[in-house]
Amino acid sequence: MRILIIGGSGFIGRYVSRRLVASGHTVVSTYNSRPPADDGATWPQVEITDPAALDALFALARPDVVVHLAAMADVGTAERNPERATAVNVTATEAIARLSERHSSRLLFVSTEYVFDGRNGPYTEDVAPAPTTQYGRTKFEAERAVAALVSNWSILRTSIVYGWPAPGRRNFVPMLVDRLRNGEPYHGPTNVHRSPVYVEHLVDGIERLVETESTGVHHVAGSDWVTMYDFAVAVSEGFGLDTSLVVPGTDPMDDRLGLDSQRSIVVLGLQHPGLDAGLATLRASASAE
Repeated sequence: MRILIIGGSGFIGRYVSRRLVASGHTVVSTYNSRPPADDGATWPQVEITDPAALDALFALARPDVVVHLAAMADVGTAERNPERATAVNVTATEAIARLSERHSSRLLFVSTEYVFDGRNGPYTEDVAPAPTTQYGRTKFEAERAVAALVSNWSILRTSIVYGWPAPGRRNFVPMLVDRLRNGEPYHGPTNVHRSPVYVEHLVDGIERLVETESTGVHHVAGSDWVTMYDFAVAVSEGFGLDTSLVVPGTDPMDDRLGLDSQRSIVVLGLQHPGLDAGLATLRASASAE
């Protein structure tokens, strides 16, 4: 298949691009500011808020499937820059949805647990979204645009994703490992819940949705619903580090997000690894990154 990955140079995107190229697909994968290493994909530079650039991108890629990953995903940045967050997360997604329909492309939109209010997680696919942050509101608006504007669409929501980032990029688990190795404590909130997922396990779900006709809303996250304190303790234990450096704390947000993925895991025919299995795979893959 011909696959267009919008936001392919991001943390998740580079794993998706690498996987789909290895699976034999023809991949066009975009970047905005930093060109990635050559991995067999075609890499055009695209500003997704530029309608003419998107038109040219679709003409170049002629995609059977579009995987839309690009977003302003930092919650704090979206709060401080609501107009830019709306332009990137909503307006650009609307344009991508219209182009997907015009080109008869199936659209897979990758979304977030932040479309929920964080009071009663973990959330199943049939719970009505009720976002409380600008990031969550823009992603939910984008979800609605995808469902309204495209005939053949899928939405994949996920939780906190961990793995080895590209050089110069950041991700929670490697940052925490470096911190603990340096003897620095980490204050892990006991009142913030997530369902962490190893990036390659998330990519399993994305690849399955690319290659099948499973439409609608799907949740793909880890099988364990844990506090960020418990997450940090598991990281410390998984990497053989000093767990006493992980100190329980609280966070003003006091949110209980996280996703219940059981239905989607069955529908997509996926394995559903827990946190220990994901961290073990991450540690074993360290030499490959």
